[in-house]
Parts: sequence; structure tokens; C-alpha cells
Amino acid sequence: MSDDRAKMRWDPYVLSQGAEVDVFWRRHLSQRKRRVLLVMGRGFDVRALETAKGLVGVGADLRVWLLAFDNGLDDSLARAALTEANHGQLLGLLPRDAIQEVPVEIGGPANSTMTSRNTQSALRDAGDLAEFDDIVVDISAMPRMVALTIIAVLLRRLDILAAAEGGRSVNLHVQVAESVSADLGAAKGTLREAVTQVVGFSGQLTAQTTENWPRIWFPVLGENQKERLDLIQTFIDPDEICPVVPFPSRAPRRGDEIVDEHRAILFDDFHVEPANILLACEYNPFEAYKQIFVAMDRYRRALRPLQGCKAFVSPISSKLLSIAVLLACYDHRFGDVPGQRLDVGIPYVETAVYGDPSQPSSPDHELFSLWIRGDWEV
Repeated sequence: MSDDRAKMRWDPYVLSQGAEVDVFWRRHLSQRKRRVLLVMGRGFDVRALETAKGLVGVGADLRVWLLAFDNGLDDSLARAALTEANHGQLLGLLPRDAIQEVPVEIGGPANSTMTSRNTQSALRDAGDLAEFDDIVVDISAMPRMVALTIIAVLLRRLDILAAAEGGRSVNLHVQVAESVSADLGAAKGTLREAVTQVVGFSGQLTAQTTENWPRIWFPVLGENQKERLDLIQTFIDPDEICPVVPFPSRAPRRGDEIVDEHRAILFDDFHVEPANILLACEYNPFEAYKQIFVAMDRYRRALRPLQGCKAFVSPISSKLLSIAVLLACYDHRFGDVPGQRLDVGIPYVETAVYGDPSQPSSPDHELFSLWIRGDWEV
């Protein structure tokens, strides 16, 4: 069985954090002239401009695709004011003609789950990726489903571009100003009733030819997620559940507190076996990716005699761990996997209506930069 292990694309990896991020970009930009595209959200989050400020500060030749989200509802006065303040600061950093606004419809009528497909369409219409040397996706002020879709779509499009005859390799980076307190303060609101999945990652849930395959669910846990857990569990109806808990964590007891908060639903309602709980490093998304990827591959190989299985991973924790989820699922779908692949799904429940954020004006965030495709792989 050991000879049939899937190989991990992001091992080794390139990760910068804190003060290392500026050091990385200064060194990277000094090697040759680079045209850089920043994909970011037009949002209210207090961390929305951290990446843009950093890239401007190191002298990047920068263009921006500014994603303007529309869920069909009017923003509250407080959220609208914060969004406009961030937009005004962005216009103070860059000339107006360097910023292209890209509209993205969130959700849709009648509790639709079209966010991921709408995001994919918006990216396709926004412009030619081959014009750039480096693309940076800043997910700090993006809804989770939008962020995961953008990373997945850009990664796939750039992989295909590089593999084509005469194609060029474009570097893809993901950055986030990580702050658990800011995430919690931004997350207030009511959830949609429907579960949605990242486009291309449905896990073939409703396919009749594989309806009897075992379904394994990896919910990556954060605080206050009982309602999401309930909705997704009903949607998937998994045969086995392997909760993923952030550990090690900046707050030493955070993982224990998350398990304790969800103890009733995990152990009484879902009948989770304590031995099935997985630990994933909260502050290193590449290490978390490895832990999730290996667990998924273990089930792929163990259940091969049953013809196969389906794996579903729900990113309901921090934004860093959400990146880890996407990389693990992408690698199982498109990476170096011998034999039969997993059917992989990324189910999530979006926020329908946001409440007013209660973020600190100066959150205790730390900037992380992940280089996920391009020159380093050569």
C-alpha cells in the first residue's frame, strides 16, 4: 500500500509571514521587471488593504482587479461606510486607471447557491491572465466561497496555460492578514439554508453510479459552527466523520475549547469516534494541507477494495486553514495520484445577510504569503 501513496505538490513549500513578507517581495521583484496583478475584495474588513499597502510599499508594478460583491441587498450604514473608507484609501494608494472593478453576484434569487459559478464567470470576463508575471489573491476581505473559488479557478487556469505548447508560467500567490478575532467580528449574520460547493468540487454527491460509495467528511472546525455543521451533515449524510481541530494554535487551548463547544453535536448527534479527530497546524497552512491530504489519501487507499470513496472537506475555521483545505482537495483532484482518485467535494454554507461587524480598529493580525505555483516548482 505504501507504494500507492499520492505525492504532495506542496512539499516543499514557500511561505512567508510577518516581516518576512516584505523581504520576500523585495527580493522577488529585484530579480527582473514583473507585472503584478492583485485580486482583492471591495469590502468592509479592517484588514482589506494590508496586502495592497505592502505591494505598493515595495514598488510593485501593480494592477488591481477589485471584486465588488452584490447579494441583492442594501448594506447597513455602518458596513457601507467602512467599505467606502477602504475604497477611498485604495484610491489613495494607486491611480484610478490601475484599478478595474469586477462585479460578483453573491448567492442569487430564492436562496440560490450560484456564488461559486458567478465568481468563475467574473474571473473569465475580467481579462487575460497571461499579461501578468505574478498574480496575488488577497482573501482578507473576501467571502469564503468567493475566495476558495478564485484560488481554485486561477490555479487550474494557470496550470493549463503553463502546460500548453508555447505557454508561459505565471506565478500565483495567496495572501491573507490572519486574525481569529477579526474573523469572528466579521462573521455575524444569518446563514443560507442551502449548502453550496466550490465549482469543480462537488464530490459527485448525487452521481447514481457511485451512490453506494462510502462518504467521508472532514469538517475543519472553528468557533460557533453548530448550525453549519448541522446543515452540511444532513446534506452529505456521511458514513464517517473526521473533525479537524486547529492544533498547534496561537492560543494553546483553542482546539480544546472548540471541541468542548461542539461536544454535543459531534459526539451525541454525529457519534464521532474520538480517535477520528485530526489535528491541523493553525498558523502554517502548508503543514495543515499535508495533514488533511494524508488523511484523505489514507481513506482512498483503504477503501479501494470497495471500488472507491468520496471525501468532503468543509472549511468552517480560519482563512489560513481554508487555504489548506483547498490545496488538499485540488491536489487530490489534479495532482500526482496513482490509481483511482477520490471524488472530492468542498461543501460550505454561506452567510445570507451580514450583521454590522464588531472588529477591533487595529486587529492583532499577521500577514501570510503563500507562493502556490510558478517559478519555484521548476
